[in-house]
Amino acid sequence: MTDAFTESLEAKVAEVEAIDDLLARGRAALEARQALAASDQALYAIQQAAVQGLYPGRTWAQVGELFGRTHAWAEAIARGRSSKRRKSDHAVQPTPNARAAEGHAEDTGTP
Repeated sequence: MTDAFTESLEAKVAEVEAIDDLLARGRAALEARQALAASDQALYAIQQAAVQGLYPGRTWAQVGELFGRTHAWAEAIARGRSSKRRKSDHAVQPTPNARAAEGHAEDTGTP
């Protein structure tokens, strides 16, 4: 990150912290985080395209090394399996407990 980018983020945080009204401060923080998340997704897409573009003619280990990371990181980024995936790529609700679905009490014992 550049100094200007870091300074800009720090200035925004200070601006939000300085808001006296709790609701207004909370809303300002929410808006700032939403903008940051949108930018993060755009940067992730750029990074993913770069990793994918560097792969032909190289191994995942070589691509990972170019970024100072592992082969697993490079492959996960290229395939969209990293922790930075959009939340909409995940299940909205957890899978229900099979025991509960069958009308049984939840198992609280230890194995």
